[in-house]
Amino acid sequence: MRQKLLLLSSALVLLVALSASTHIDGSEHQGHQPQHQKPMNAIYHWKTVFNPSTEELSFIQRHNIGRLYIRMFDVALLDDNRGDLVPAPIATTRFDAPIPEGVEVIPTTYITWDALWNMCGDEDYYAELIVDRLLAMASYNECGEIHEVQFDCDWTNSTTDIYYSLCEHAEAYLQAMGIELSITVRLHQLDDGIAPKADRGVLMLYNTGAIKDVRTRNSILDIADIKPYLRSAEYPLPLDFAYPTFSWGVKFKDNRFVSLVSDPATATLGEGEILREERVSAEEILQAKEWVERALGQSYQCNIIYHLDETELKNYNDNEISEIYSRN
Repeated sequence: MRQKLLLLSSALVLLVALSASTHIDGSEHQGHQPQHQKPMNAIYHWKTVFNPSTEELSFIQRHNIGRLYIRMFDVALLDDNRGDLVPAPIATTRFDAPIPEGVEVIPTTYITWDALWNMCGDEDYYAELIVDRLLAMASYNECGEIHEVQFDCDWTNSTTDIYYSLCEHAEAYLQAMGIELSITVRLHQLDDGIAPKADRGVLMLYNTGAIKDVRTRNSILDIADIKPYLRSAEYPLPLDFAYPTFSWGVKFKDNRFVSLVSDPATATLGEGEILREERVSAEEILQAKEWVERALGQSYQCNIIYHLDETELKNYNDNEISEIYSRN
C-alpha cells in the first residue's frame, strides 16, 4: 500500500516542491505556544481566488472581523496516471491580493469522503502531507503567523476510524509546532459522544436539510431540522458556531433532483423542471442562534459567517450582521 501511495500524482509532486521551496519544516514555530485568543468575529473565504472587493474589505473593517478561515484547497481522488486513484489537492486558491492588516488567517482544507476512505492505513502520512501544504501555502502567500489550521470533512460511520486517526496524527504533528487543529462538526455528529482529536470544533449551522428531497423547504437552514439535534446536545470539544449568509437554487425535473444553481436569477427551466430558491433570512439565523446557545451556551471563541461574498452579504444590513456576531 505504501509503495502504491508513493507514486504521487503531479499535484502531489507540486505539493512537496512547494513545501520545500518555502522551507516549512516547523522549525520557525518550535517553542511557540498558542496564544489564548480572545473572542472575535470571523468569516469563511470559500473561493478559488483571494481578491476581496472594496465592499468586502469594508465589511471586514466595519464588523471588526479578526479571523479569516481561508479554504486553501480540497483533497480529492485523482488519477496518478498509473491507473490508481490517490488523494491529492485540487481547486487550489490563488492569492491576488494581500491579507487585510490585522486579520489572522486559519488555513483550511476540505477533505472529500472518497479521499478520506483511500487514506486508510496511511493516515499519518497524509496528515503530515496535508498540514505541510497548508503551512507552505500560508507562508508563500504571506498569511502571517499561523496559530491554527482547520480540517473540514463530513465523516460518516464507515470513515470515523480513518478520520479520527488522521486528526490524531495531524494534531500531534501541529502540537510540536505550537499550532492548534480545529475541525468542522455537522449537527448529526453531535450525538456521537466522542470527537476527533482536536483543540476545538466549528458547528456548521447550514446544509442542515435533505437537499435532494423535493419536499424540503430550505436545505441551507431550517429551524425544524436543527431542533432535534439540540434538545440534549453535548460535545467533547469546545465549539464555535458558523451561520449561513449564502443562497442557491435547487433544480428538480419531475420531482427528481437535477443540480444546484449558484445564481437562481439566471437559471433556465425546461419542461417539467422547477427551481427551489433557498436563502436564510436574518430572522431565521437569529432564531437558530438562540436555539444553539440555549443548548450549548455561547460560542467558545467566535461566531463565524459563511462566507465572504458581497453579492450575498448585501442581503443583510449591518445591524443584522452585528446581531449574528453578538456574544451577549
